[in-house]
Amino acid sequence: MKKKVSLVLFFSLVVLVLGIRWIHLTTLSESSTTAMSYLQDEGLFVLYHEGEFGPYTITKNNINEKPHSNFLSVQQHDQDFYIDKEIHHEFFYVSNHPLSDVLVGRILVTVMMSDGEVIGAFSVKNGNVYSLLGEEK
Repeated sequence: MKKKVSLVLFFSLVVLVLGIRWIHLTTLSESSTTAMSYLQDEGLFVLYHEGEFGPYTITKNNINEKPHSNFLSVQQHDQDFYIDKEIHHEFFYVSNHPLSDVLVGRILVTVMMSDGEVIGAFSVKNGNVYSLLGEEK
């Protein structure tokens, strides 16, 4: 009997968590939804939208300063691509990421957006910046 109650409580908790996640992810802004779709297309399972930052502009004067130099160094485009663009970041926790230590581990990823389009993305683990799927340059 105790085992049945524990099992029912466990499954109830799982349903509650999944329901909260579903409600949270269906109420995102258009920009956040675009970023989330990009991550899903890359094969990542989005757990949670952590927020956003910006907008800001990268200039020739600050392009080589941190934090810009950290995350621009792992992008597919060269650094000049990002100069004078109005950029904002969308932050997500994802699972099934190549940098995860365990199957259910979560990794913070950032999607860089400009004019409603994805212009880059990167992952952060233990303070280190990696490309979206974890490759270092």
